[in-house]
Amino acid sequence: MSRMLRIPPNNDLFTISEPTDLDAAVARKLFSVHSRPYSLEELLEEMEFSENVPPTSEKAAENGPQSANIDTTNFLENLKLILEEKNFHTEYQPILSLETGKIYAYEALARFRIDGVSIPPDVVFSELHKDPDLFFRLERELKSFQIANRPKQKRLFLNLDPHVCRNAEQASFWTSFFASSPDTVCEVIENTDSTRIEETRFCLDALKKSGAALALDDVGGPNNLFCFDFLEYSNYIKFDKHWLRLFKTKETYKNIAWGFLDFAHESKILCILEGIETAEDLRIAAEMRFPLVQGFLFRSKNRTV
Repeated sequence: MSRMLRIPPNNDLFTISEPTDLDAAVARKLFSVHSRPYSLEELLEEMEFSENVPPTSEKAAENGPQSANIDTTNFLENLKLILEEKNFHTEYQPILSLETGKIYAYEALARFRIDGVSIPPDVVFSELHKDPDLFFRLERELKSFQIANRPKQKRLFLNLDPHVCRNAEQASFWTSFFASSPDTVCEVIENTDSTRIEETRFCLDALKKSGAALALDDVGGPNNLFCFDFLEYSNYIKFDKHWLRLFKTKETYKNIAWGFLDFAHESKILCILEGIETAEDLRIAAEMRFPLVQGFLFRSKNRTV
């Protein structure tokens, strides 16, 4: 089987042995590094996005300006109150197709506020691991909220930590939940380093039975465990933004990613490169020929409830 995802040595898209289903003009603009160089404005205009928002980091936007020096005293009690009052907030971040320049899907990202202060999600989930029952109950209600408020007529990626799918009762709930939620993708994440391979496998087994599309998150991240066996469950692979730093540091890392991309294409798995924050990041994603991208560069299309 030929390998159609790798850019040929002369970087000419049209020497690839198999035809692609990309429009030739769009492909030439986005994927051929020897075509006329496009400015950021032209590239974003082609993709129906603009950069008319002051630059900032994705992490800073996620955490909010008031999130420094968080006092975790009585933190779990505050989270119980959020659950009781269903005081949920979600940011829907677009996932963009580089084939069409259109929004392919949204990812639902939980946002938390206590007494008017934005709390970083990683702080919240770290605390929730101290109370597994509360963690499950909050996630159950939060996911229902995210489904109810989802952008219409688009796929929705929903994050799920294996720690809330660790026994038969929890697995039964999530199996039913995703079976009754069309056009959703369950994105299996790891909010702590304590997630074990066995727990993740149990979660993936249960979710696969529901017929849900599954995505592996943060593949290649510096703190992420990765098991090749998990690829058999996956419809999507999300590449951690750490890859962008690797590509910029040492070109040969691209060969590793191209191998993944070739494997994914032949296995009918779609790959998403996360952490696109700059024009350079976007050009790298296009050169690498990732079919889907996600990141703060496209924040003008975010939706928040």
